Amino acid sequence: MALNMNAEVILDFAFALVAFISGIITLIKPNTRKIHSLHFIRIAIFIGGISMLLDGISLLILNIPLSIIEGFLNFPIALSLIIGVNYVLKENYNSFGFIVTFGLGILLLYVGFQPGAAEVQFQEGYFRIPWIGLFSLLTTILYMIIMGYIFYWGIKTVRNAPFLIKKEAILFFIGITLYSLTSIVFYILYEFTSVFILVSTSIAIIGLFIFTLAITIEPKLLYILPFTIYRIVVKDNQGYPLFDYDWSKSQVSESMFTGFINAVQLMSEELIKMGGLLDVNVKDGILILHESEYITVGLAASKASKLLRDSVTKFTFDFESKFQKQLKERCRDMKEYESAHELIEKHFSNFPSRLIPSKTHPLLLTERLLELPYTVEKDLKKIVPERNDFEFIKAEIFRSPESSTAGFFSLYHEIKEELDKLKTQNNEIEMK
Repeated sequence: MALNMNAEVILDFAFALVAFISGIITLIKPNTRKIHSLHFIRIAIFIGGISMLLDGISLLILNIPLSIIEGFLNFPIALSLIIGVNYVLKENYNSFGFIVTFGLGILLLYVGFQPGAAEVQFQEGYFRIPWIGLFSLLTTILYMIIMGYIFYWGIKTVRNAPFLIKKEAILFFIGITLYSLTSIVFYILYEFTSVFILVSTSIAIIGLFIFTLAITIEPKLLYILPFTIYRIVVKDNQGYPLFDYDWSKSQVSESMFTGFINAVQLMSEELIKMGGLLDVNVKDGILILHESEYITVGLAASKASKLLRDSVTKFTFDFESKFQKQLKERCRDMKEYESAHELIEKHFSNFPSRLIPSKTHPLLLTERLLELPYTVEKDLKKIVPERNDFEFIKAEIFRSPESSTAGFFSLYHEIKEELDKLKTQNNEIEMK
């Protein structure tokens, strides 16, 4: 039997290959492997690859049952994708779209087992297996739902992406648009002439590749929408701040923020001891508190979520383990806890920072455009007379916390005093 080899078969196999590679890449990459929402999106990508593989095989050997099975796969693709996107948007799989899709999927399965769901036809110079009647209509509706969800997700992501990952968000949106909106246009045109299915599949392949590239480069794109995290503070059980990390442009000092946490903790002392975790609703967000043996961790966010609570709990446990010696000795020097940034990277690395809102922000300016306070700059010029070195250190000081700047000058003066003493001692020895 001669094989029905044509351009559509080749593109189907090409799409399947890209889909499988995309799924594997997101599976083996450490920074995307454990993202909950991506599990379902990955399943949808894999099933999509299987669907296009079956479509290519069914066309190649003109097998109607395989073509119908390929149509059935629109159902699990739509469900998996909707669940994944819903988890990105609201950390909950259920939605009106999920219920509608489930009902349409059941109807699709029933109609697909009826006679005449698909047939072999000669179109545009080669044999094809188009779906017929209600089965064709239902598969088209499910396809539109899939693409509509993807495009909506792309719009919400690029609109809400913080500046630091805006370029990756735009790349992500380009891939989403090509895969969904553009391919839909040509899919509709395919109803008039089958040649447009080739264009639709080609654009979808490119879009899928770009989409996968974007989330592989920047997994934070999958954490933009459910919530925004603002700040985390660690204090000891006597109320003294030990560690502070800010994802946003907060104007509140760590002492003020810690004081607020102390007040909340006093009012909710019994509740927090009973549950370990406590959510406190505040203006424009929520405060998640976790108390352990030595410390209390407070995380400010736009809203609570299971993922955030789990992250706070794990961060608290690791913080106590890492700094057990200092905590037992009741050390309150925040410099001793600076290495806790490693724990931020471990437990909160996927959440995007909103510290830099635009390309004109001081953290992105060149050294010559930065301005330090006059007295600080004057002292620095005495220490570092060489121009290039001065500009470099000036930029580093500007980008450091105030405590680090003070520490720099304090350390310099201490070292200078020691050197002066040594110099004086050497002079005295030489005179003797």
